[in-house]
Parts: sequence; structure tokens; C-alpha cells
Amino acid sequence: MKNKRIRCFEGTAQPHERFWRVIDAAESQSGEAEIDFDGVISEYSWYDDDITPKMFKDDLYAIGKGGPVTIKVNSGGGDVIAASKIRSILADYKGRVTMKVVGLAASAAVVIVLAGDRIYIQDTAYMMIHDPAFAVFMAYLDISTLKSWLAELETIKQGIQDTYVSKTGISAEKINRMMSETTWLTANEAVKLGFADEVLSAGRDAQGSESVSAAQANASVLKNYMNVPAALLNQQASEPVQKIVADDELSEEEQRLSDEVELNL
Repeated sequence: MKNKRIRCFEGTAQPHERFWRVIDAAESQSGEAEIDFDGVISEYSWYDDDITPKMFKDDLYAIGKGGPVTIKVNSGGGDVIAASKIRSILADYKGRVTMKVVGLAASAAVVIVLAGDRIYIQDTAYMMIHDPAFAVFMAYLDISTLKSWLAELETIKQGIQDTYVSKTGISAEKINRMMSETTWLTANEAVKLGFADEVLSAGRDAQGSESVSAAQANASVLKNYMNVPAALLNQQASEPVQKIVADDELSEEEQRLSDEVELNL
């Protein structure tokens, strides 16, 4: 599967295409170098991908120049491998990283958000944590690849759980339960539980238009989730749920593994 990009979500992006936007400090609202994530975290999996992670790292270091960087997030999640690699790149960056959740940070997007030295969340925004999973759209995966992905998923889940515990101080047992149950948090709840540091009220460096667009920007993943808040469901456009497409001739073992990775990410 090396060098063969696997599409996770339906869309128009091409392999190795940026799904983030870089804004120079002179043009940003924060006055700092800025990177915006608005929508799905990669339509393609970063599994066995060395090119796109390098692109993100190069962009971060070029725009940040070792100084402070603000990351804005309005994302319902996406490829958990991409999110994990982005988090690692941000964690290694020497400058201060400020996170701002504007609208939504769900699933894989939370992994990125928690890389921030300081995390702000808009008062109308939401966060959501759940068990990580892989999404595959219109792709045939052989049994060895599925087994490899499942093994990697276990490692990723443990890393995510450890990150949540470290950031919040909540016990591993409770975090594991929150992930298993798919837990949605309002801005105030996110701060109370330690997933964010401060709520941004309207008019204080928060953009109401972005909270309104949260469901629209993330419609392709929101429908796959449980317990979605009514406020988001009421905004959400009608989009088809993304599912793994299994070949009719998959073996019984391949089908079982395929079923295990059919996801809610």
C-alpha cells in the first residue's frame, strides 16, 4: 500500500493536497502567524504517507519562524493518523502554540487541539471525544493491511487516552468511559473538565459566523456520530454517511476485519 493514497472521506481533494490554510502574522486577526483547520482533517489517510506530514511541518516552521503560532480549529474530525502526526509536529515546535476552537473540535480534531500550550474555545463551540477509528471510502483493503491498521489503532487509542489524562487530570478509567460513550462537551464543560483553558465570549476574538458554519463545514462526518447536539443537527446540511465499501468476494476473515474498521469517525 506504500505510496498508494487511501481516500477516507468523499470530497474533491487530491492526494497530498493541503487541508489547512496558512496566514501570515501581518494578515491574521490574532497578530500572530496562523494556521486554520476548517473541515475534515485530511480526505486521505496519512497511513504510509511521508509527503503530506512534511508539507505541514514545512509550512509550520516557515510561517512560525520559531515564534508564536495560533491554530484555529473548526473540524468534526477526520483521519486519526493525520491528526496524531500533526500533534507530534506541533509538540516538537519550539514556539508557543495557541489553540482556538471556533465552532467545533470533534474526534481527531481534539487530538490536534490538545497540542496547544493554551487552548481557547468559543462560547458557542463544542468538543467531542470518542474511540478512534479508521475511515475508508471506496477502497479495497487486503487482510494484511486491515490487520496492520487495527494494530496501529490500538496504539493510537492508548496514546490519545494518555494525552487526555495528562491534559485534564481525569482518571484513565473515566476517560476511557467517556471515549466509549461518545461524549460531547459545551465550551463551559470543556473548560470545567480541563480540555480547554478559557472560553471566548462573542466579541472577544471569537467569530460567530464560524460557529454557525460548524455543521456545514463538517456535515460529512457529523452524521456518523452518536449523541450529536441538537444545535449542530439543526444546522447540518443533508450529506450521505461515509462507509467502507467491501468487495463481494471478501473472505469471511476479511469481512470480519472490514466490519471492525467501519467507522464512526
